Amino acid sequence: MKHTIVKLFLFIIALSTFSTSVLSQINPNPNATVDAFIQNEMNIQHFPGVSAVIVKDNKIVWINSYGYADVANAIPVQDTTVFLLASVSKVFTGTATMQLYENNIIGLDDDVNQYLPWQLQIPGFPNDSITFRQLMTHTSSIQDNWTAIVGYYGYPDPTITLADCMQRYFSTNGSDYNAAANFLAQAPGSVFAYSNMATALNGYLTELVSGMSFDQYCNTNIFNKLCMNKTAWHFSDFNPNDVAVPYHFSNGNYIAYPQYGFADYPDGQLRSNVTDLANFMIAYLNGGSFGSNSILSQASISQMWTVQFPLLQPNMGLNWYKQILYYNGGSSWLWGHNGGESGVSTNMYLDPVNNIGLCVLSNGEGTGINICDELYNYALSLNSATGFSPACLTTGVDDLQPAKQKKLIKIIDLLGRETPLKTNTPLIKIFSDGSAEKCYIID
Repeated sequence: MKHTIVKLFLFIIALSTFSTSVLSQINPNPNATVDAFIQNEMNIQHFPGVSAVIVKDNKIVWINSYGYADVANAIPVQDTTVFLLASVSKVFTGTATMQLYENNIIGLDDDVNQYLPWQLQIPGFPNDSITFRQLMTHTSSIQDNWTAIVGYYGYPDPTITLADCMQRYFSTNGSDYNAAANFLAQAPGSVFAYSNMATALNGYLTELVSGMSFDQYCNTNIFNKLCMNKTAWHFSDFNPNDVAVPYHFSNGNYIAYPQYGFADYPDGQLRSNVTDLANFMIAYLNGGSFGSNSILSQASISQMWTVQFPLLQPNMGLNWYKQILYYNGGSSWLWGHNGGESGVSTNMYLDPVNNIGLCVLSNGEGTGINICDELYNYALSLNSATGFSPACLTTGVDDLQPAKQKKLIKIIDLLGRETPLKTNTPLIKIFSDGSAEKCYIID
């Protein structure tokens, strides 16, 4: 997702790149050729800093970081440095949706109007449903209206809630509603058009049907289960010194953006580091399991990694898409996502055939795809026996919370309103462990 920053706080400083492996975890398979390639690519793409990781067969087989997280203060990138993920965030939003689907709380082809507090329609197509599957495949005919979206920014975090943002944009009574600019003039399900606001709406729906704020839902049901302790949706959740400064390159100098966020945050505001993302990739490559915890079933992952509408977009699964990567002597299609924001470039790709995952994070605005090719080529040659398991697994701590018997916290209706238990009404029970169950009592 490529947002445009409205306000810039600038400073100018020159930069030289270097490897910071001495300040990070020990790289199990260091390679001078790979280091040289990445550092050269950083110069070409004008990346002030890069952090990258390769996982294979449930182990970290290569990890390294380069350059600066903060140019002005000469703070180097480390493997623990946190980066804004931009649109790589979308696969996490999709993961949350699939969890609700697995728990029979939603159906992927449900009309989302079953759950919204206001009516959503594509102008000109009032009888056509908008579904979760369409939101997850950019086929909903929801369009990004940047005139409205730039007003959702905050520094360092948005001041508008996700609920308010969605109402303003989608409700016909909303202050940012624009029938022509917010929607395509085609029926939902008939055309592919990349849409950030569709993913934001998907995150808001998770909020409504789970009875939890979207960020808290992800903390409970994804991040905590994967020991992703340096992953969160808002800048305020971090020590500012841990987060890479985003940069633009101009006239031979690196110019800093202020830290920022946006109210439509489920489409691109997640921040994380390569050690946490290694856990996420391992879980996906291991059928959704990480130690004794599971975030998804293999069946759900397989569905996400299946092209949904080949005639509309032949590479698009459910929030994940197929990307070709090149290696010496050939090429392969991997599942993943990239991200681009002001001062940010990110890539994450997984090869379930060879059980390989790789991630490249940068605080600059070039493209990291050539680095991905280099790392994939190197990954194919590595023996996973030389790697190491994530610390969370080696300590045997598979769940950050002590085991508890789940308790019923509250009951909500399909609009997210708390309600007593009653008959002949679709309801959702919310439990203390973050899980939810549909309930319908017939009288």
